[in-house]
Amino acid sequence: MKRGSTFMKRAALSSVCGVLVAALSWGTACARQKAVDPVNEPTIDYVAPAQQKIEAELPDPMPPIPEAAALREFEVSATTSNRFGIDPASLLVRGKRIVQFTLVVTSPRGVRNIGYEAIDCQRGEVRLLAIGRDGQGWSPVQTISWRPVRNGDTVNAQYRELARSWCDGGGAAGAAPELLRRLNTEPPRYRY
Repeated sequence: MKRGSTFMKRAALSSVCGVLVAALSWGTACARQKAVDPVNEPTIDYVAPAQQKIEAELPDPMPPIPEAAALREFEVSATTSNRFGIDPASLLVRGKRIVQFTLVVTSPRGVRNIGYEAIDCQRGEVRLLAIGRDGQGWSPVQTISWRPVRNGDTVNAQYRELARSWCDGGGAAGAAPELLRRLNTEPPRYRY
């Protein structure tokens, strides 16, 4: 019996020594490797999907120059005698962020200024894309630049009112039918 117990002790000792040798060799191999920095050198190779670049652009074909009867008029300011209208057929939302539309400003003498314009709801900017002329069609604007929509701007208050009605939380407040509904139902809040 004594002999069997010695055999068992040697077998157990041999097994423990094998585990220790394996652990020591693994530890040495790990020590030779470069230390992992999970913040600056993450081990997961995640590549975010590319975001679709959304830009304001002229539609093809361009909408027709609207007749006065087709316009959806909206209030801008109590201090202006001009009339402001949007062509509902031209209203377009790109990527839930940019709203494009035909804007017609009519003076008290009946002179119409027609522009195909865009409002970027995320950046709070507006730009003119094309100029329209009755009976002549559209002329694209060569130098297109974004301008900020400002609350205190009394010269271009139409953009302020459109952005107030159409933009919500950095994006467009909905599709074209919802934007037209909001334009009609939202009471004007003039800011001078």
